[in-house]
Amino acid sequence: MNVSKSQQYYDRLNIRRNKVMMTLEHVQQEQRAIDESRDWIDRAAYESRVHLLDNLVNWYINEKARIEEALSRIRQGKYGVCIACHEPIEAERLKLAPDAAFCAACHAAGEDLSRAVK
Repeated sequence: MNVSKSQQYYDRLNIRRNKVMMTLEHVQQEQRAIDESRDWIDRAAYESRVHLLDNLVNWYINEKARIEEALSRIRQGKYGVCIACHEPIEAERLKLAPDAAFCAACHAAGEDLSRAVK
């Protein structure tokens, strides 16, 4: 991948990382507010809200980690190359998911394996 294209992805990933970090901070503030509030009348509503926020925090932490890994691959000159088969990742895939670490075929194979193990 050429330097100009890598820089575009680097910039795009940095922008997304910043948005994820802001959103993560907001969700964590919501968690703290819920933990500090004693106004919950309905225990089920409280538990549902806590569960939702926990899932959101985990989602954004995982997304941030994927972005950090993609940024690291860019810095190492390994961006856009599948970490499993070492073939180029499809341009359309990177356009849709700039944090992609696998080509479409390896990603699908990994999902098939995950379903088979369950």
